[in-house]
Amino acid sequence: MKKGQQTKERIINVARTLFASKGFDMTRTNEIASACNVSEATIYKYFDSKKDLLLATITPSEKEDAEVETSHLSTDELVENHVITLIKKILENKEQYSILFRETQYDKEISKQYVEQIFKPNAKLIELQKRIDTGEIHYISDIILFNVGIISFTLALSTHFEIHQQKTEPYFTEERIKSIAQLLVYGIHGKSNNT
Repeated sequence: MKKGQQTKERIINVARTLFASKGFDMTRTNEIASACNVSEATIYKYFDSKKDLLLATITPSEKEDAEVETSHLSTDELVENHVITLIKKILENKEQYSILFRETQYDKEISKQYVEQIFKPNAKLIELQKRIDTGEIHYISDIILFNVGIISFTLALSTHFEIHQQKTEPYFTEERIKSIAQLLVYGIHGKSNNT
């Protein structure tokens, strides 16, 4: 990677961390520049505005997953798998989702990008939507709203753990993620034999 690209990536990473912890309005570009050991003018060499920098910070990095055939999965397996995958994606991109979730209420462009981030068409979402449309999944009426709920729940749980639980072991183990997914899919009473 060339030096200019390294500088740009460092600016994005530092800005992302500051925007996630302090918010967009409370973060000044001179603060970002200082943390990156560059001048404020260097930031504007790479970004036309502070908002352009914000937009560069919010795209979650994604591992390229092979498109998996999902039509053979039961409805419960499909929804549970979707929730687990989304929780892991949120945790891997917590700063991006924190920024998206916080700033979307103030900016229509951010809001549009937020919806695009959580509703990128893939085989699983297409299959979920098909089952919602046919009434096979009756407990989800709006997949976007369902995803927003998962995002807000995961961010709140993660933040609560970081603030209130001073433990060294990770909270989000594979087992815990699965149990959280089951709580979100089946509720407090758990999975019934009729689903």
